[in-house]
Amino acid sequence: MKTMSLLIAAVLLVLSPAISAESRGRVGLGIVLGAPTGLSVKYWENQRIAYQFAIGGMFKGGLMVGADYLVHENVFRKSYAPFYYGAGLFIGDAGFWGPDYAHNRFALGVRGVFGVDYFVRDYPFDIALDVGPSLMLTPVTGMGVQLSLAFRFHP
Repeated sequence: MKTMSLLIAAVLLVLSPAISAESRGRVGLGIVLGAPTGLSVKYWENQRIAYQFAIGGMFKGGLMVGADYLVHENVFRKSYAPFYYGAGLFIGDAGFWGPDYAHNRFALGVRGVFGVDYFVRDYPFDIALDVGPSLMLTPVTGMGVQLSLAFRFHP
């Protein structure tokens, strides 16, 4: 439990410079449901590149922290609903799909991310749906699919 507390503190320390007055509208804060279920932060570097962070519980229990690098494309010809893809890392003591690969033990993995981000017109909100193949690297190797739905407010 002390490890998770230190991990959460480290993530908040890293994210704190991104959540400032200078980044107004470039940071989205909200909730994410799925893998994990918890808090979501999305920081936009520009209109095409963003970084997505999540912390929360997993289906089999435990806590997971994840970070993704995302590239957005206007493939649907709708600027308010870009498709995105990218890659990310996740760490924590989370359980994983299928057998309890890492339940109550430290886990590290990588994932691919594919999704759609919908920006609500005239309001500072977005809704994102993403899916991604994931590979747990420790304590054992295992494959899975992470699915999540995020609701964020952009102050």
